[in-house]
Amino acid sequence: MKIATPIFYWLPFSKMFMKNHEICGKEATMCGRKYASEELTWAEYHDMLNIVQPTSNLQPNYNIAPTHMMPVAIWESGQTVLKPMQWGLIPTWAKDSSRSYAMTNARAETLTEKPSFKNLLRSCRCAVLVSGFYEWQREGKSKQAHKVQRRDGKPMILAGLWADNPVLETTTYTIITTAATPEFEPIHHRLPAMIEPDQLSRWLLGSWNDASAMVQPYEGAIDAIPVSNDVGNVRNNHPELLSPLT
Repeated sequence: MKIATPIFYWLPFSKMFMKNHEICGKEATMCGRKYASEELTWAEYHDMLNIVQPTSNLQPNYNIAPTHMMPVAIWESGQTVLKPMQWGLIPTWAKDSSRSYAMTNARAETLTEKPSFKNLLRSCRCAVLVSGFYEWQREGKSKQAHKVQRRDGKPMILAGLWADNPVLETTTYTIITTAATPEFEPIHHRLPAMIEPDQLSRWLLGSWNDASAMVQPYEGAIDAIPVSNDVGNVRNNHPELLSPLT
């Protein structure tokens, strides 16, 4: 698990909502936190996303939250490129960013029904490379944070949608989620949609009829490992967040 990007730093795009979003949302389709450890290298971007553009200034982010900037893979000018985007989709027609937190995730089952998403399905699909993500498991009235990673140790390629908003001059993205697998259901009822490197070109370039077949619960092995609930506060951003609870 490892990360990189061209001159984009893993820093918050905005802090104005931080106070209200320190803890994972109670009814979120999936908890709004990902992580990109120092092990996610430029070589992983090259190998998994076929990115060839140069990069520098790599900085890990152990607690990626909504409004943080991420390098997002899209198809542009005949190749896969990285573009810095804010997490939390703002539709192209929106006049302000007040709804961006409601659009950190997009449910796969209703993509073709929601105006904010259905117009993006044909040509605004994207992929986000991360080391893994965080999820909270309810235990009575309390919740326990888990880091979720591929069992084979490879980074995750998350399927998403992106949009340019000319009024607000922002480029934003959302992560598509599916129903959880039976194995993951005890942790949470949703999972981010994940694709493999050999599916990337079809996801970015194929017709929606072809691409939609890839938006399925992830079939590979993943591990959910209990970690400190300190990750619930976006101000905490250090490698110890990934340490398993003893």
